[in-house]
Amino acid sequence: MVLTDTLSSKFICFHLINISYKLNSTLKIELAKPNKSEMFELKSYEKFRDTEDVRFFDISINNSNFRDLVIHSGPAVSPPNDKELGNWQFYIHHKQEDNLLAISGGRTFYLVNLGWEYPFYKVRLESCGLILKIPRGTFHRSVSDENGSVVLNQAIRDKEGSVESEFKVTNSKDNKKLHDCITNLQPKFKIYSVK
Repeated sequence: MVLTDTLSSKFICFHLINISYKLNSTLKIELAKPNKSEMFELKSYEKFRDTEDVRFFDISINNSNFRDLVIHSGPAVSPPNDKELGNWQFYIHHKQEDNLLAISGGRTFYLVNLGWEYPFYKVRLESCGLILKIPRGTFHRSVSDENGSVVLNQAIRDKEGSVESEFKVTNSKDNKKLHDCITNLQPKFKIYSVK
């Protein structure tokens, strides 16, 4: 069911958070009250020059101290579904903020954060569109288009963060509050591209 009524979505989010306090979770995260967690956002960037058949852009993210280029060949899923039952798996960064720009192709991101007023979103990035900022503490996974995609991440990572600490996979079957959210709610859909 799609929740459009603000009161209903607050009730569901409040209910999920209350349930989460009663559950033993294998993942230790600090839950926030609705509207207290930083929301994902879109960042624009500036074109600084045009020449014949060429456009130049400044895509810099202030304070970015870690970059990765993620190439999906074909309709890849990251992280992949678990092999046993096909459950969705997610990354969650506690010491890193992602800033993602699709360089080629398109990629759809699924974002879950129980601190948001509505906790589940589906965000579509298209080539040379806006930059998607995924805040710390947000479960996320992505699915590429049929022909694949290339995404540049200009992350802001805390000194305590590392590839090992920030890229652990969470299986939704092992986290009841996450599983309940993706099972019982429909994601709100956002498309971000610039033509």
